Amino acid sequence: MKISENRRKMLKIVTMYYEQGLTQAVIAKKMGISRPVVSKILQQAKDSGIVSISIKDESAYVVELGLRLEKKFQLRDVLVIPANEQKRPEAIKREVSSAASMYLKEHLTPDMSVGLSWGTTLADMIDEMPYCSFPTIKVCPLVGGVSSEHLYFDTNHLVFRLAEKLNSRCQYFYAPALAESIELAEILNKTDLVKTAMDQAKHVDLAIIGVGNPNESSTWKRLGYIGVEEAHMIEQTAVKGDAVASLFDKYGQTVNNEISKRMLGIKVEDLAEMPEVMVIAIGEEKAESILPLLIGKCCTILVIDQTIAEALL
Repeated sequence: MKISENRRKMLKIVTMYYEQGLTQAVIAKKMGISRPVVSKILQQAKDSGIVSISIKDESAYVVELGLRLEKKFQLRDVLVIPANEQKRPEAIKREVSSAASMYLKEHLTPDMSVGLSWGTTLADMIDEMPYCSFPTIKVCPLVGGVSSEHLYFDTNHLVFRLAEKLNSRCQYFYAPALAESIELAEILNKTDLVKTAMDQAKHVDLAIIGVGNPNESSTWKRLGYIGVEEAHMIEQTAVKGDAVASLFDKYGQTVNNEISKRMLGIKVEDLAEMPEVMVIAIGEEKAESILPLLIGKCCTILVIDQTIAEALL
């Protein structure tokens, strides 16, 4: 079932009020709205039949999962998309992408800067993003680009597409996501083009990233950037996941192996310094890679499916 952002907010508020026993004042502070608005939403929930003595909605379970994750990891917001054995993976992926795009649209503000990593999840989110107008917003890449044959996943291409959807400005990262050698990566990192791109990336108001599990599934792996030799190196160095320009360990810290040193872009440690970081992921195997990011305080907003939420809890 597709859940609208307004309905998700209503369910979240009634769950906090009726099931968790929070006061309207506390809820208003957590949600960033006024107490009268909370009171109005609670009344609307009663009038529409969602609330009688208990919450009546099949999505209430995933909203509760989201609230538990918020509390456990001190997150700003968690969107959990229902998933079951009857629902096809493609449908779940589309719903997660749609939820992420709706959330992004609602939280865009003039003059803010948005940073993107790369990969299939972000590409799908931008596909779902409606056209709107935010001419003073700036969109920039957080990592270098990939080869032209994989343009659909490329960060510069994604930045252009999102800026087109938002009618906004964009910047580019004129360097590869993965240099051919450590020596080349070091040279590129000293250039003014890369320094400028890195400075912009580190100072975005909202970073939107995907996360991979190179031990299971990863865009790096699917596109052929991680071969047998690299896979062995990942296994030997206890890598738990990949995000932006890092392979990271169980604590959410960059593993400084040869592959990480060849990656160009911000590292996971930079995410911890950003105001807001949205992580979008689908598939239970991603839980193993998301957990270190939560431990490392590299994430404030999660958009995930039910299987990941249950695994994290």
